[in-house]
Amino acid sequence: SNSRQDYLMYIQIIDWHPILLSLRVAIIATIVVTCLGVPLTRLLARAEFYGKDFLEAAITLPLVLPPSVVGYGLLVLIGKNGLFGKALADMGVTLVFTWWAAVLASTVVAFPLMYQSAKAAFKSVDVNFEKAARTLGASEVRIFFTVTLPLAWPGTSRPASLPRP
Repeated sequence: SNSRQDYLMYIQIIDWHPILLSLRVAIIATIVVTCLGVPLTRLLARAEFYGKDFLEAAITLPLVLPPSVVGYGLLVLIGKNGLFGKALADMGVTLVFTWWAAVLASTVVAFPLMYQSAKAAFKSVDVNFEKAARTLGASEVRIFFTVTLPLAWPGTSRPASLPRP
C-alpha cells in the first residue's frame, strides 16, 4: 500500500504540460504530413513535368541539412522580418516561438520521410489495376481511394508511426 501511495504522489507531482504539448505537436504534425504528403506524393510519383527534379530536391532537402540550418531557415521565413513573417504580422499573427511553430518545424522535418516512403509505395502499384478501374467507369478520385491508396497503404502509413525529432 505504501508503494502505491508513493506512486500516486509521484504521478501527481509530474508536470504533464511538456508531455501533452509534445503529443499535441506530434499528432497535428502527423496529420498535416499525411494529408499533404499522400496526395502530393501520388501526383509526383506518376507525373512528369519540367522542374520535377528541382521540386523533389526541395522536398527532400531537410533530410540532408543539419537541423540547426533547417531551424534557421524557418526562422528566416516566419520571423517578424521574414518572407512569410511580415505577412503574418500584418494580419496580427505571431508564429515564432509558439507551439504552432513546433508543428511547422516537425512537419518540415517529417515531410521528406513521408514523401520517400509513399513515393516508393505509389510506384509499386500496378497501373493495370487503375486502368481496369477506368475502363469500368470509375472516376480518378474513386480510383485513388478504392484502388491506388489501399494498394499503397503499407508504404504511406508507415512514416506516420516513425518517432518525431
